[in-house]
Amino acid sequence: MSLSKSLLFPRLKVAPIVFRAIQTSSSLQSGHHIEYWWGHEKAAGREVVGHGVSGEPVYQDRLDYWYPAIRFRVDDETSKALREKEQGDWKNLSADDKKLLYRYSYRQTLAEYEAPTGYWKLVTSIVFFVISCATFYAIFLNRFVYPALPPTFDNEYKEAAIERQLILEKGQFLGPARYYDYENQKWKK
Repeated sequence: MSLSKSLLFPRLKVAPIVFRAIQTSSSLQSGHHIEYWWGHEKAAGREVVGHGVSGEPVYQDRLDYWYPAIRFRVDDETSKALREKEQGDWKNLSADDKKLLYRYSYRQTLAEYEAPTGYWKLVTSIVFFVISCATFYAIFLNRFVYPALPPTFDNEYKEAAIERQLILEKGQFLGPARYYDYENQKWKK
């Protein structure tokens, strides 16, 4: 007689709940870099015209795969009449009819898709804002928080320290005394 897994390993039932509680990313797709993502719920009424990037009936404006699986707009009376006209000779279609057909199939042209959006201005302004905040914070810290520099950073103190070393280390072959001429009272060249 064998027991079921739920009786043998009662903690296995808790594992998915714990994993779900620890999971940090969303289980839903974020639509990474895709402005318009229309899945099954919005595909109703749109003609499926191809395989698409994933085989799903979705509309995506993408630079790497420019052919969506469904048309952009739902078919209406105007588009049905144009589709009938489209089946015939294209010389009979006017330029406006061709543009309207294109707009029923695609949201935007490639030139519109690649046009600059001005988003770089926002990013640049945020970067400069962060840099200015960090600069003002550093100035505030140096002015009001940090103590004054000790006197050991003054040039007079450094010169006096070197003179003291020269006096105390006279005759040694290491350190600053090696480069000082004691007879002429100046540095060796």
